Amino acid sequence: MRPMHWVVYIDNINTKRIETFDVFKHAGFAEDVRKAYKRHKDNFDAFSEDVRRSLAYYFWSRCEWEVILSAWPPTNRISQRKIDVYEQVRNNWDVFIAYAWNRCHERKRRGE
Repeated sequence: MRPMHWVVYIDNINTKRIETFDVFKHAGFAEDVRKAYKRHKDNFDAFSEDVRRSLAYYFWSRCEWEVILSAWPPTNRISQRKIDVYEQVRNNWDVFIAYAWNRCHERKRRGE
């Protein structure tokens, strides 16, 4: 079974480029999702809240996880906005949390 993945944009300071990053490759966050599922196998809302807290802990308002969005082509008005990984995931929260929940259920059924 293919592992979970959810891609967001980050600014890679090593390559000096905007790149994609899979939030489930962050070991601490991925482990927290697994633990949240073990604690709340039968309670979707509690699972959702635990995952949201972990997402905020690892990715909210930290400069290494922020990118600046800007309009193209540039205009005279200031049209830039800083967003972090937390905000990118929260924009599709319903889809993200349902995906994580369902993938955890699939893994449980397969005995992984």
